[in-house]
Formats: sequence, structure tokens, C-alpha cells
Amino acid sequence: MISFFVLVIIYFGFSWGLPWQKIPSTISFSYVFDLLFALGVSFFFRLPWKFKWNINLNTLKAIGEVVALAAGAIGAIWYMEIEIPFRLVQNLEWHLLLFAPVLEELVFRQTFQRVLIANVGGKRVTSMLVASIFAFSHLVGLAVLPIEYVPFIGFQVFYTFVLGVICGQGLLRFHSIFAPIALHFIFNLCFYAALQFEII
Repeated sequence: MISFFVLVIIYFGFSWGLPWQKIPSTISFSYVFDLLFALGVSFFFRLPWKFKWNINLNTLKAIGEVVALAAGAIGAIWYMEIEIPFRLVQNLEWHLLLFAPVLEELVFRQTFQRVLIANVGGKRVTSMLVASIFAFSHLVGLAVLPIEYVPFIGFQVFYTFVLGVICGQGLLRFHSIFAPIALHFIFNLCFYAALQFEII
């Protein structure tokens, strides 16, 4: 359990502590750090890498949960007219549909949750705790976004917690890192479609 919290502190120390945006590059170096962190921790702790995911009734249920969450979040943003920062991001489709689903799930589910599972077993508490840390990670927006986006960041912490629980349960149900990556991708795809159709 101590190793888990040490990993979390190391991750956030580097992830939030270094001035990634000042490094000249066409790709964010924070993404490279996320990938190397996940690979390094997985190798050090000998965490399993499983990508096989069978499509069955539980799969459809998990997809339904994610789509319902996305619809609810998009509807709330639309109804409350919350200012969203996504249009500030260049090459949004790459960030929203590739980098975020893959790298965030590698860090939070493949790394943090699997380390917890190794220490406390495959209990539901692992997905709840990691989902809380996942939601907390989105507070970094308070430091980098203009003040008009503060309401969105607060709401984002709420829906990313629920998304984190669903993705964490996906890892426990299907024993495959591909499951939370796919669920996260579907959630973000709904947001991307809402942006393209100017719903939000």
C-alpha cells in the first residue's frame, strides 16, 4: 500500500511539477512521461498486460453506462451553459480520442489500479480510490486555464470520477487494459461529437 502512495506522489510531482509547456516540441512531453511512467512501473512491478476483450452482455452494459454518463454530462453542460475549454486545444481529436484514453488509462488503470490490486486484491475499493485520484488529476486545469473555466473544471471532476469508476470496474470485470481504454475512448468520442455538432 505504501508503494502505491509513493507512486502517486512521484507521478504528480513530475506531472504537475515540471514546466512541460515550456519544452519546445510538436507533442507534449507530458504524454511521453505518462507512457514511460506506465511502462516503467508495469515492468518494475511485473504487472500483467492483457489486451484481449470478449464482447458479451457485460460489455454492452459497460458501453451503455459510459454513453449514458456522456449524455448526462453533455446535457448538463448544455443546460447550465458552462463554458468549456476544449476549443482552446489545437488538434483536439488527437488529444481527446487518442492520447487521453490511452495514456490516462495506462497510468491510472494499468499502473495505479493494478498495483493496488496486487496489494489488496481485486476489490471494488481499488476502482473507487483510483477514480478519486483520476478526478483529482483534472484539477490541474485550475492552474493553466482562465478563470471563466472554473465551473467546468469543478463539473469535470465530478464526471471524471464516475468515468473512472466505470473504467476501473471495466478492468476488474474484463481483466484487460483494452476495456478501460475503449470505454474512455467512447466517452470522449461522445464529447467530440457534441463539440462538432455544436451542442456544447
